[in-house]
Parts: sequence; C-alpha cells; structure tokens
Amino acid sequence: MTWVKLCGLTSLGEVAMCASAGADALGFVVEYPAEVPWNLTLGEARELVAAVPAGVERVMVAGDDAGLVLAHAEALRPDAVQLHADEAPATTQELARELKAMGVGVIKALRFSVETGEVLTGHDSPPDPVDAARRLTQLGVEHLLVDSVSRTHVAGTGQPVDFSMARRIRDEVPAPVILAGGLRPDNVGAAIRAVAPHGVDVISGVEARRRVKDPAKVAAFIEAARGIA
Repeated sequence: MTWVKLCGLTSLGEVAMCASAGADALGFVVEYPAEVPWNLTLGEARELVAAVPAGVERVMVAGDDAGLVLAHAEALRPDAVQLHADEAPATTQELARELKAMGVGVIKALRFSVETGEVLTGHDSPPDPVDAARRLTQLGVEHLLVDSVSRTHVAGTGQPVDFSMARRIRDEVPAPVILAGGLRPDNVGAAIRAVAPHGVDVISGVEARRRVKDPAKVAAFIEAARGIA
C-alpha cells in the first residue's frame, strides 16, 4: 500500500483532520530558509507536532543551515527530517550522520525545474537525475523525494515531474522514492501507476486556498492513493 504524507500543516484542526483521514505522515515546514506560506516558527511547530496521534509519522521540513536543522530536530524529535533546500553535499552528509545518531530518519528532496527540467539537488549536482539520486544515497540519505520547483515556488508548484524520469530513479537507485509535485486527488492514481513509488506527498493539491487544507480533497486524495493495488 502506498505511503501517504500530507505536508504543510499549519493548525491543530488540520493535524486532527489529516490524521483521522488516514494519512501515514504529516509534514511541518519549520523556519524554512525562503518565504513559503506554510512556514512555522519553532514554537508553532512544537505545538502541532505534539498533537500528532500515535501511529502517524511526524516529518520536519527544513534545510540549508545544518546547525539550525539539528537544533530544531533536537527540540521537536520528529520521526524524520526532510531536507528541502540546496544543501551542499558536505552539509547533506553531516546532517544525515547527525540525524541518524539522534534516531531521526532522513529524506532529501531531489527537485526538478519546471522551466528547464534540470535536477536541482544542491551544489555541483550531476546532470543525470539517476546519478544525482545515487549520489544522495551515498551521502547517507535514506529516502528520496522527487519534486518540482519553479523560479517562483520552492514547493507547491502545482506542476508534476516527468513520471518516466521518476520511474527511472525508482528502478535504478537503492532508496525508497516518494513522489511529489503537482499531485491532486484526480491524478495521484495515474501517478502511482506510472512510477510505483514507495509513497506520495502532497501540499497545495489538497488545499482550499493557500495554507488551508480542504477536508474533502484530503479524503479524496488518500482514497485515490490507497485505491491502487
């Protein structure tokens, strides 16, 4: 069964609603180093993470500053940290090592430009997506999140990635792949059939408006994702 993560939660009501809808994991964007609608302060994140019921994974989304990421992970003790910025290889490796020592899982976003299709994993990324993904696993990353990015949106672009490319990564790289980017209730089933990922991740595709999740869309997304054999 496909693992489902709902990301960018910003209120206690959303935490309760998304958990009761059957999400496997909830994502919280904590002091991300760019302006995004879902950004939380550490204090806000602490309250929301504490409200996640047992059995639902808690994922902290952050990036770039290793010291800040580790300090926030120490404070929140999430199940996993999703590195979603342009971390240098040395930073990714340091964070993977330190987070694992804390008992925290490591997810790294492998982002693709919607304008050019190029992979943007950080400094000096190999041009071939499979090589870039393989390099991240060699740095200690446990899960790869394949996502889209644009000149105006570092997340929540509403644009899907190339499914054939995502499938290549899934088939050729020894790490579970989480598919993100432009997923919605009406296309997540086709995306899962095309890529066969370990999991899917959605943020803007289940919103009523920016920063506010729509209960009907959340339920429809999970139902569609779980309806794939």
